[in-house]
Amino acid sequence: MKNKLTKYLSFILIIIFSIFAGYENPKLVEVPKKYYYFFLKKIGLVDRFVNIDKKEDNIQSKKKSEEYFANSFSLNLEKVKSYEGKTASIFLKKQNKEVKYEIFTRKGLQLSNDSTNEINLPLNFYLEQDGGVKSVFQIKDQKFALISQKQFSCIYASIFNINYSKEIIKSKCIPDKKLINFGGLGGAYIFNNDSLILSIGVPTHLSEEIDNLSQDSDSIFGKLIKIKKNDILEEDVKYSFFSTGHRNPQGLVKFEDTIFSLEHGPQGGDELNEIKEGNNYGWPIASLGTRYNNGRSFSRSHKKLNFIEPIYSFLPAVAPSSLNICPKNLSLHYENFTCLMGLSLKEMSLIIFLLEKDPYRIFSIEKIPLDKRLRHFGLNYDGNIFNDDDGYFYFSSDADGLYKAKFSKFRK
Repeated sequence: MKNKLTKYLSFILIIIFSIFAGYENPKLVEVPKKYYYFFLKKIGLVDRFVNIDKKEDNIQSKKKSEEYFANSFSLNLEKVKSYEGKTASIFLKKQNKEVKYEIFTRKGLQLSNDSTNEINLPLNFYLEQDGGVKSVFQIKDQKFALISQKQFSCIYASIFNINYSKEIIKSKCIPDKKLINFGGLGGAYIFNNDSLILSIGVPTHLSEEIDNLSQDSDSIFGKLIKIKKNDILEEDVKYSFFSTGHRNPQGLVKFEDTIFSLEHGPQGGDELNEIKEGNNYGWPIASLGTRYNNGRSFSRSHKKLNFIEPIYSFLPAVAPSSLNICPKNLSLHYENFTCLMGLSLKEMSLIIFLLEKDPYRIFSIEKIPLDKRLRHFGLNYDGNIFNDDDGYFYFSSDADGLYKAKFSKFRK
């Protein structure tokens, strides 16, 4: 009893000290921040710290290449780095004939070729309910993260400037708190001319109240938001809705002048969409999927309700994650088509989409099973897919690590 009382008295003292130190001013609390976490952990009130010295985080795999046979070509796969946990974003660049990577994880770690560090996140960074860092992107020399947070009883999402410890866009408190699941928060992004387009999904699997925020003009959830790149560097950040009616878009890519998204449905109904500004894509009113648990259907026609129909809907679900354009050699192999490739979690496959256009429609879908939950493509810092000098592209696998792959042995 005495130990419990000591813990809670210590916690109250920390809160009082935080207020006087300027809790809302990151510059004042940045230096002592980690000491708070250390002390809170010691008294058993939080478990925020991640042991960044774990040996398994820095295991370098043997460079053993695996070959997977597709319909008319092969895929060569090679492990680059083993590490634990889910990724939020992967950046790669070429430097002195070497590929340098920067991996951000959901728990707030930054992994590079030779080090692992905690990134600069707010004190109320929230890991529960599948929360954490959902995406990281860079504009000029500044990095930003889409994250989940909890302040007292308010659970919310925000876009956070990592360099300056500054919250620049903040959602309203999310209703139906028990049914929040930040696995639905999205986080895909592209740069479109002078703007950033970022997906912010609905953070739930089961709550109709949270799902309905997708059609709420006062909520950022269930939207693709548009922010001028120069504005995001300023004090007063303005944004607009590029499109609405989304559930959980985790894949987003621009091919020539067309934007495509790859989105999770509920039970079934994962979608590949062509995105145009001002369109409404129907969630949670229209979907070919069904509700969890009881399996009730949604409206099965987008068009009748003036929503935009998907290019393709998966039945059953594959749990798609990332989306990007095919590398040059595969695009040339399918030169008469628009070639996109996606990653999947449930299906554990690399998915090749071939589309015809005017209007866009699916011509074929090929799945290459890799027996791994595939999460993110590796990008360069301008948001495009990274290819090294040997023709490899890169992607992550949950609780497994970073891989590189290339298409080869095309059979004519």
